[in-house]
Amino acid sequence: MVKRIPEKAWYNIRDPKNFYVAMRDDVKLLFEHRAYLSLTTIIVCCLDAIAASGGHASKATFSKFVVGHFPGLVKDIERARPGKTGADVLYEEFRNGFAHLRGPKPSCAIAENHELDGDWAGIVEIPGGAPLLAINVDRLAQEFLALVERLNGEANKHV
Repeated sequence: MVKRIPEKAWYNIRDPKNFYVAMRDDVKLLFEHRAYLSLTTIIVCCLDAIAASGGHASKATFSKFVVGHFPGLVKDIERARPGKTGADVLYEEFRNGFAHLRGPKPSCAIAENHELDGDWAGIVEIPGGAPLLAINVDRLAQEFLALVERLNGEANKHV
């Protein structure tokens, strides 16, 4: 038996009036509650979804998107971990880590704004631990929110 759902009850996440608003609301909620692991997971996965533009998500589309929209983050990662592009590190160590392992890969971390003196990324050390590449979760959330607000405005101009 097929159950019919009224059209007005159907929430279509791909609808331009929902897509960015849902991202914004999720990120705001998690940011306000300092739920940094879930917050970062949502942001890096949403970056992948936005970059895919409804098509195929890939490392290449993610990398191109973050280079274009988060150039400071990419540069700070490259400064802190030379030898790989910042976009590749962000994808492999953070996006893949959070999407598949519930946190960054072992050589990486997230840090609050004050721990990185406002920088996008840097090396942090914990007592008895190896140096870790950390990204600024506060700045990531704030810049992501600004980005989805802008993209939402652009998407809804045509609706």
